[in-house]
Amino acid sequence: MLVVMEKFRVNKAIDLKSFLAEKLGISKSKAKELIDTRNVLVNNRRVWIANHKLNIGDTVEVPFFDFHYEKNFSIKDNILYEDDFIIAVRKPPFLESNKSKNSVEFLLQQYKNDRKIEAIHRLDRETSGVMLFAKDKKVFYKFKDLWVEKKVKKIYLAISYGSADFKKKVVNIPVEKKYAKSEISVISKNEKFTLFKVDLKTGRKHQIRIHLSKIGFPIVGDKIYGVKIIENSLLKSIKRHMLHAYEISFIHPFINKKTVIKAPVYPDFKRTIRLLKLKLYQY
Repeated sequence: MLVVMEKFRVNKAIDLKSFLAEKLGISKSKAKELIDTRNVLVNNRRVWIANHKLNIGDTVEVPFFDFHYEKNFSIKDNILYEDDFIIAVRKPPFLESNKSKNSVEFLLQQYKNDRKIEAIHRLDRETSGVMLFAKDKKVFYKFKDLWVEKKVKKIYLAISYGSADFKKKVVNIPVEKKYAKSEISVISKNEKFTLFKVDLKTGRKHQIRIHLSKIGFPIVGDKIYGVKIIENSLLKSIKRHMLHAYEISFIHPFINKKTVIKAPVYPDFKRTIRLLKLKLYQY
């Protein structure tokens, strides 16, 4: 179901945090939390400064936002694979990967009653998809070696602005002055949007988001590398960047077997594909 944006007209000079607290009937700290998601728009532009000064006549738009997304997330129902050495979990959007009490790592440790469990890699907070966890330090370091040796294949799905004029493209654009390579393929497209498959050859921070933006196809919902002005109400309602870690594969170092783990896309990703009239096919 499409999320309806609430729209407010400003009738007095006021800061954004106070305005939202007043209009939504929430505390200023909750208003700041909402602003921090970068989903609030002022005159069709994303604004994430809590003290942003509003002028009379400004238009403020905000989608419904669940501040307690993690309460609806079940680790048990999202374990994709487990053996004596690793656990794979389908990470939801809006949860941290690790190192906090609001993380998939912490929830998995609680569920298994085992604090030795550790995230082998991480995904951005808004990115959904498959994550791997080691059951002890020996396993952790062995899998870290696989990452360093580039022996892990990672496939992502991304929904982007623009109609791609290619079927496959290899992008070699440095990220933070470091070598970065992505192999980008078109799954489906129309005159305004494209659904991409991205084979991540290196693992730089925000690499896919940066690469797609640099070649003219910023990811839908990306607040940092995406479009700056959003006038379409459908696009305004999308609360996170549409990037999903779909598949991870490797030769398992402890059982010497090729292991392929896939994470079905989350409902919001599937819904966005449908609303933007794209095709998901086998994914």
